[in-house]
Amino acid sequence: MRSRICLCCLLFTFGSFAQGPIDGYLKGRGRLDIAPSFSFNNARNFAGAGGQTYPVGYRGSMLSLFAEYGLTDNFDLVANAAYVFTQTQSGLQDGGVFVKYRPYYHQTQSFGRIGVVVSAGCGFPLSDYDVTLNGALGQKAVTVPGRLVLQWETPWGPFINLTGGYHWRLDQLKTRDIERIRVARPDYEPVDPPDFSTFLVKAGLPARHFYLDGWIEWQFTRGGADYVPDVPDLPQAYGVSYQQIGGTAYYSESGKNGVFLSGAYITGGRNVSRIGRITAGLVVKL
Repeated sequence: MRSRICLCCLLFTFGSFAQGPIDGYLKGRGRLDIAPSFSFNNARNFAGAGGQTYPVGYRGSMLSLFAEYGLTDNFDLVANAAYVFTQTQSGLQDGGVFVKYRPYYHQTQSFGRIGVVVSAGCGFPLSDYDVTLNGALGQKAVTVPGRLVLQWETPWGPFINLTGGYHWRLDQLKTRDIERIRVARPDYEPVDPPDFSTFLVKAGLPARHFYLDGWIEWQFTRGGADYVPDVPDLPQAYGVSYQQIGGTAYYSESGKNGVFLSGAYITGGRNVSRIGRITAGLVVKL
């Protein structure tokens, strides 16, 4: 049986001018943002466990849709979805629905505003895509993430954002997939898909007609399986850790609708492709 590789990374959906679907800003009651985007993804190497690097490449593109609606001034609903295009397989992959709540937002006399946002939700596969093929950008995971966002909006304009999260994995390996691996690997003993944690540091500058930010993010997974060349396995159970850097530039002439360009690069990790991404998209405010 051929080697099976999961080229795992986060679904890079653009959310409120930041990396990922959750940030430190809220839309306000009755306001809706919709952001379609298109990404180009490319990798030359795959980072395995123990610092090993394998010459396994990846090339593909992705159409994403992000939406955020303000139910109240301090409570938002967020949704995202992604459609992936590769030579191996194309179609819907992962998506999610989340809630954001801001219990604390304080204006200080001389140090700007301090905000706290908490978030929860569910990430899930939108189709029965094959994670063992090169075209997979996810692990077909069902996750329940809990996040805490601390944001300082300085009186001089820039902001600093610290976001920590823990993601519970609810998906389980299917019996038919386990038996398929055991055909070529009779001694195969599966491990459960592992939970993981994330931490993000971001700095940005919002202005009347533009927005800029830069960020660095870490994901850490304790346990899970590891990729081994030419050994059949289920990538759904891989323990994925990584470090990635990125940034976003946004421009709006009217202050209502705008365009953005963002990029990210996974610098290394465990069971992850070192993917570089360029994304362009629109933001429509309703």
